[in-house]
Parts: sequence; structure tokens; C-alpha cells
Amino acid sequence: MDIGGTTFTSALFDSGFNQLGISMESYIKEYGSKTDLISGFTSQLKRLYSEHNISMDEIIGLGISAPGPLDSRKGLILETPNLTLLQNTNLTELMEAELGIPVKIENDANLFVWGEWYRHYRKESVITGLTLGSGLGVGVVISGKLFTGSHGMGAEYGISPVEWGVWEDDISIEGIEKESIIEFGEIKSPQELFKMAERGIEDAQKIWRIFGHKLGLVVSHLINLLDPAVITLGGGVSKAYPYFIDSMKEVLIEYSPSFTYYSIKINASENQLNSTHLGAAMFVREKN
Repeated sequence: MDIGGTTFTSALFDSGFNQLGISMESYIKEYGSKTDLISGFTSQLKRLYSEHNISMDEIIGLGISAPGPLDSRKGLILETPNLTLLQNTNLTELMEAELGIPVKIENDANLFVWGEWYRHYRKESVITGLTLGSGLGVGVVISGKLFTGSHGMGAEYGISPVEWGVWEDDISIEGIEKESIIEFGEIKSPQELFKMAERGIEDAQKIWRIFGHKLGLVVSHLINLLDPAVITLGGGVSKAYPYFIDSMKEVLIEYSPSFTYYSIKINASENQLNSTHLGAAMFVREKN
């Protein structure tokens, strides 16, 4: 299951990590309480099992991708700013009580980049993934293993301080919407701004250039620290890649010698949701 800031979806995999099916998208705003949301999770899962004639005793476990910060070892979602209904919730315990199967939870950016590594980059020793959406997530895979730090909370770079607050205050859907107020005098969503940029509207393209510059600062830090072979971008905002990549690369050329010298690849994911679901399946399989 992938739980985002606004939606959640589930996918079913066999033991060889072949995807057997995927649920419809459900919207978190339709649930008014934590109890209702947990019921929504379990209903979605049970519908998916039923549609594919899978009984509960055939399921080895549930892997959940969720916004950080979280304590994956305890199954605890902490003070995540992007999923307020589940702040300070032990989601593992609640879901295990509902389903009667092992449940494991991990940061969404970590599972995204692990799924990307498995699908596309298994020959690479170090890759970094960023999820661009309600917040800014960062994940790292080193030699095929997730890097999560000493306490399971490594790479939580989006909540690190910068002059305007924390990085994801501006490098996020909310940050883009704030920039749209400056340029247009009203809120425009990233989807609207993407379509406007496609139509050649200069003010929309300017917003994406500003976004790319700020994202480039983050990525320059990650490159200088980790020297990855690949940086893969996911999340809904990554669809605007053609309109922010040039200003992003300008920053990297200036501040990250490794980027130019070793031609580090920066790609927008072909299917972020599939990679995140796959990473969650890999995670629960490894932990069981």
C-alpha cells in the first residue's frame, strides 16, 4: 500500500515480485477520522484480494509506504506534516489487528527508490530518489540495500532548515502554489501550471524555473555527499520535469563537479506508483 498526502492505493504481488493487480485510487479527504481512514485502508485491500481470488492465508504480509518522518522499526508514523490524521500513530499495530497478517511500514521515498533500483538500476552501486509532491522525500540505495541510517530515519532531508523555513516549504505542491500567487495573484495548482507552461505562458515557465533552481540546490548537496550514479525523480510534480530540469542542471554544473565530470543521470520515473508498490513488496518480503 502506498499512502500519500492526498490519496492511497494498493497493489498485489506474487513472490517473484510480479504485479498481479492494483486498486483504484482513494482520497484521504473523504475520511474524517483516523478510525474511518483505517477502515478505508482495510476495505481497499480486501476488495483487491477478493477481485483476484486470493484468500488471506495466502498473503505473507503487507508493506506500507507512508510519508516521513516515521519510525519504521516500531511501525510508528511521527509528526509528518503531510498526513495529519495519522500523526503519532502506530499504523503497523492497527493494520495487523485489522488483517491478522504481518505489516511493515517504511518511508515512501525509500521504497520508491528501492523499487526504481530493482526495476531499472540494479547495475548501479549508489542511486538516489526524490519524491516531489505534498512534501520533499529523499531515499538512497547503496549496493542494493536501503540506506536508512542508524535509527531508521536517514535521508530525511526535506525537513532540514533553509532560509525560508525547511526545504519542502518551497519544494512542494504548497510551495509551487505560493509562487503562483506571486506571479498570478491567485493560487494555481501544479497541474494548471504544467498545462500553462506547455502552452508557452512565460509566467508559468518562470515558476518552474524557480522551482528547478531550488531543487538543484538540494540535489547539489546530495550529489556532493553521496556521489550517486543516478538520481530518479517521482511524485506528481516530477511530471513537469521538462520545465524545471534546465534550471536545476545550471545549479548542479555550478556547485557539483561530479555531476558534470561523471555525467550523473537525472531521470523522471516512468511509473513512480509501480516502483513504490514494488519497493513496499520487497520490504515486507525482506522483513519476513
